[in-house]
Amino acid sequence: MLEKSLKLALAGLLLSSTVSMAAEINLQFRFNDPQHKEMRMALDEFEAANPGIKVDLKRIAWKDARDQLIRESAVGQGPDVVHSAFVWVQEFAQSGSLIPLEKLVGYSPFKHGFEDFVANDLTYFEGKPYGVPWTADTWSMIYNNNVMREAGITSKPTTWDEVLAASRIIKEKTGKIGYSFIGGVPESAFMVNYFLWSNGSTIVDDDGKGGFKIGTTKEQLVEAMEYYKTYLDEGLVPKSILSQSTAHDPSGLQPILDDKQAMAIVPIAVIRGLVEGYKASHPDKPMALDTGLTPQGRTKGLTHLGGRTLVINSATKHPKEAWLLLKHLISPAIMTKYYGNQMPATKSGLAAIKFASHEQGFANQFANHTRSWGPYSRGPAPIGQIRNVLARSFAAAISGQKSPEDAAESILKDIARMMDK
Repeated sequence: MLEKSLKLALAGLLLSSTVSMAAEINLQFRFNDPQHKEMRMALDEFEAANPGIKVDLKRIAWKDARDQLIRESAVGQGPDVVHSAFVWVQEFAQSGSLIPLEKLVGYSPFKHGFEDFVANDLTYFEGKPYGVPWTADTWSMIYNNNVMREAGITSKPTTWDEVLAASRIIKEKTGKIGYSFIGGVPESAFMVNYFLWSNGSTIVDDDGKGGFKIGTTKEQLVEAMEYYKTYLDEGLVPKSILSQSTAHDPSGLQPILDDKQAMAIVPIAVIRGLVEGYKASHPDKPMALDTGLTPQGRTKGLTHLGGRTLVINSATKHPKEAWLLLKHLISPAIMTKYYGNQMPATKSGLAAIKFASHEQGFANQFANHTRSWGPYSRGPAPIGQIRNVLARSFAAAISGQKSPEDAAESILKDIARMMDK
């Protein structure tokens, strides 16, 4: 009798263990930003609050993230929850890579509704949203006032021509860098767009008839590329900028921290990282970093209203649990504790932000000098492909591999081909 009881007990334990093991759910979350240690802590909180769910944090560079998900989801693979740029969501949805929100929100609805999220129009494809905006941002000028003062420059330049003139003065009087920029693929495309927008043109525009058209000319593209090429031709920036692919590249940021560069255009997360880095590197110095508006051309300076989105891979086997993880990550408490260098992508969250004194220039840029990607994201040409075309031709032009004229023709030809599909 005792032997039978022991066997039954053992069988019960084995069954319990098997059920427990079967019940454990393993998710993957792929994250593209540098704050992976903080994000791991956010995931630990989720696991503690959701026994039986484990989350593996995967990392990838922004430059590889878009293409990687498209490849994976096509064969039923990839992480369950994915970190995306605003402007990739429609392309992901079109390729069948994502689950629409209408199939997910029933698990746990939004506290303030989907209308509380900024730029949520960029998440729609064929009338359905496929992603949840996570962070909102734009780019602005950052200044190192020590370098400016050393060169005798007492006021911030406000136009592209003034930025170039200031860079020449800084080089001549101090040997340091004035304005520097991203020269590599893919984020150099931002530099092209900002110059074009501030001069009244755009790569993709509405045609006024419900369709789309190319909104710039060869001459305008040449002007943009010749402007940036001048910095390399005159030795105002090092050739190493050609290998800088993102605003987070340490080689592009260190000169600002070292009081060896005066100006750059970067997003708020980079600004905040630079400020903290400057405090740590120069504990006995007053804060030298400040922000301001991007240069104007023939019209006012403009940058893009951008940000990050969270999406659910259509290949996930655990949509409910993936959705609960997404909801955890967008919560205000998690944003504040672990992702505080970014701004929330909700109207309610943005209204609560108090910008530091050195961020007032950025705040002005964000409120008054941004534009939506609009026709870029609504048009027939995938925005990721537009970005790559611009960046490759831009790099070829400023490095001397192509003339600005040939690079401009290549851009127009490639964009026209994509828009005709």
